Amino acid sequence: MPSSTSSSNPEARRPIYGKTLLAIILGMSAALGLVKAFAYINDASSETILGRVLEAKAALPQIVKEPQELAMVFGSSMVRAGFSPREFDQHLNDQGIQNIKSFNFGFGGLNPFFQDFLARRIKEAFVENDRRLKLAVIEFNPFQTTITRHQGALPIEDSFITMLGTEKEFRKILMDDPTRGVRLYNIKYLRDSISAEMVTSYFAQSFQEPRNRTELQRNEEMDKKRNELGELLNAAFDKEYPNYVNSQWSYEWQGGGTIAAERSPETLAIFEDYYATDLDPAKLDDDRLNRIHTADILEMNFSDELLEAFIRIVNEFKTFSDHVEVVLLPRNTDWIIYPESGKKRLQSAISRIETATNIKIKDHQNLPMMKPHMFNDTTHLNRYQGATTYTQYLAQQYHHFLIDE
Repeated sequence: MPSSTSSSNPEARRPIYGKTLLAIILGMSAALGLVKAFAYINDASSETILGRVLEAKAALPQIVKEPQELAMVFGSSMVRAGFSPREFDQHLNDQGIQNIKSFNFGFGGLNPFFQDFLARRIKEAFVENDRRLKLAVIEFNPFQTTITRHQGALPIEDSFITMLGTEKEFRKILMDDPTRGVRLYNIKYLRDSISAEMVTSYFAQSFQEPRNRTELQRNEEMDKKRNELGELLNAAFDKEYPNYVNSQWSYEWQGGGTIAAERSPETLAIFEDYYATDLDPAKLDDDRLNRIHTADILEMNFSDELLEAFIRIVNEFKTFSDHVEVVLLPRNTDWIIYPESGKKRLQSAISRIETATNIKIKDHQNLPMMKPHMFNDTTHLNRYQGATTYTQYLAQQYHHFLIDE
């Protein structure tokens, strides 16, 4: 019959194969075009998503060429906010230690899985240039290491790997898991490191169950005052730093921010009033609820994978550092109050890290000189009260490791 003859004839089937292949190519091109359009419209790129990280990574060749001994504080956005490297160096200089240059390697949005990739890049730069860190202070951030935080980052995991990984690491992934390896190469070289999962997770946010919001009433007068003071501070910055080159990680400032010694008394007085507007109970309570929802900050159900990644980070730093300290940064004890179950899990995680790294973790969460009013939210220190005080404490604690032998 003609139908059976046609179905068994390769020549007759070729147009069907061609149309199928064309449909696949057009469909994939359309999908790729949608991802690229989303990235363009939302200004999504490695530079906008991980700009501070990539700027710091790009500075490593210059850092390892510095003539001074080197110190680094490595961690989360709490380190970014809470450590002032230039003030740290000034405190050391006041103690007669003049041959140290420190850097702030604190970055928001990176859990230990991602931090591990960055730690490898730091290690490579130091080893390749035969340099060592005189002192490495590594923050263990409990709420960055939870199952909740890990699950929330899964849609961006492949994208961040392509931004922080190397060709050698991509090839290893390709050998171990060909499907994922091909996907990573696709994301990096065809999608400019913006994965489909990152795009879909962005749109899926509007369909997720809303988190709890504070029932406290916002202080509208305090909000208004905060906006007015913010405008004054912006004007003061433009006046006091007329030659500032905008960057997310400033080499001139060693990865930190401005310091009080450079600001006028009038500006510092405005900051005192500005910081007072951070203390609105409704603002702080809502921030606390957000941390519970996105990071399990109180119960702290830890991710085994992230704990293992953190252990790798510490052990990597040990290979190119003369001295490694692991610390818990100050906690806003007015708002982040651990239940007994959370305390037990935290202590168990600390014991696990200490056993695996042979380093005793220093708990700075309840330092007597650190007060709740020194925070600008429930987790981050403000600059001229919190960071200044904590940086001085670090200089007092670790200066003896930095004395020339």
